[in-house]
Amino acid sequence: MQSIQQMIETVLSDAQPVVLAMIVQVEGSAYRKEGTWMLFQEDGAHTGIISGGCLESDLHSRAIELFNTGKVGIVHYDLSAEDDLGWGRGAGCNGVVSVFMRDIDKVFRHYLTLMHKRLLAKEPVLLIQSITNFNNYAFLNESKDCFDNWQGEIPFELNAFTPFQNSVGQTSKGDEDEIVYFQLIWPQPALYIIGAGVDARPLAQLACNVGYAVHLFDWRSALCNEIHFPTVASIQIGDTEKLIANISLSPLDSVVIMTHDFQFDAKLMHTIRDHQLLYLGILGSKKRTKRLLGGEIPNWIHSPVGLSIGADGPEEIAVSIVAELIAVRRGKN
Repeated sequence: MQSIQQMIETVLSDAQPVVLAMIVQVEGSAYRKEGTWMLFQEDGAHTGIISGGCLESDLHSRAIELFNTGKVGIVHYDLSAEDDLGWGRGAGCNGVVSVFMRDIDKVFRHYLTLMHKRLLAKEPVLLIQSITNFNNYAFLNESKDCFDNWQGEIPFELNAFTPFQNSVGQTSKGDEDEIVYFQLIWPQPALYIIGAGVDARPLAQLACNVGYAVHLFDWRSALCNEIHFPTVASIQIGDTEKLIANISLSPLDSVVIMTHDFQFDAKLMHTIRDHQLLYLGILGSKKRTKRLLGGEIPNWIHSPVGLSIGADGPEEIAVSIVAELIAVRRGKN
């Protein structure tokens, strides 16, 4: 599963025609929610999913009609039918899904380029899209810089939001009848794993699979390499304390310490504990972590790392850690 930032990178790295499909409204229940993106490329490749397989074929057929046209449209799917006449042969999801589709032309591609720069700087971007006037859209960042194709007054400001919360919806534009869809798009979540032992391998792989940019730190080149970690975004080898000190950690970042070395961990905690992070997890027991900290464990430090699911072995522990990372990111922990 790719983040929206990764999808934008897919668009910008390939000049072939591509259609963007995004869910702008769900009435009732559905497999995916508002704010979900999917890409259809002219060569038949697609990125992301809109449903559990019920709608993708029809959306692809519609995308073929949009390639190189610069056109935009919206399609509504009623998934509530329980017989074979419904979408997905009686999907029975009890919801109506509205999907907005846009052929990404040169103008929109240019705005995606500007948006991508903001996301790389770890700034969220607010997408504003008129549902009644398809060529009316804008992107707004925290500095209130607006790059847009918008006509009239911008109806929103990008205020303080809880990191990674799925802020999406629709509203009316002033006293007019125009309906406006808005979506706060967050940068790709970053996970910094300190320690490249055997148990870090499934964690890195699984985190990459769910859309994290994983950065790996270790002092042992025999363990910390692309052979064992083929999917990570970066690998840094050396004095881990100094390497981490040179990283600009932000409140959107997550860190998991799993060196299995008490002295290393104590030094790392001295470096990291003053940073405001989205998530900080430490492998090991609560007793060990209390010794590391020289006292009680603050409630913002996750120790033992991962959800308590009775995990045993590297793969199950990786599942518990990634599950907790997702829960914290979604505000469900």
